[in-house]
Amino acid sequence: MKQLNSLFIGFTLVALTSPVWAADPAGSITITSPANNAVLQSATGNKLEFNVHLGPNGNHVHVYVDDQSPIVFRDVAHCPCSIDLPKLSSGKHTIVVKEATSGHAMTGVQGAVTATVK
Repeated sequence: MKQLNSLFIGFTLVALTSPVWAADPAGSITITSPANNAVLQSATGNKLEFNVHLGPNGNHVHVYVDDQSPIVFRDVAHCPCSIDLPKLSSGKHTIVVKEATSGHAMTGVQGAVTATVK
């Protein structure tokens, strides 16, 4: 019985002192450029830069610029990521990056910024 108790105590001490590693269960998307409320000087040549940590159901991202059709971006394993934005008219624009499943359903993980083109 003493050996069993010693084994239990030793196992408990190891379990309590070992680090616990956990992935972000929800995933995350951070847009690094353009900054929120940035003023862009040109309608063309703008890049979107972002970081993605997919959640358990995430497979890729969709990039939305205003109400345009999404840009599907799959190579998120090598972020930070960068894509060319489409030509933007003068005025305010909303850019949203949304995590999607392999079936293109949105998971709810997203990042968004607004930018104004002069």
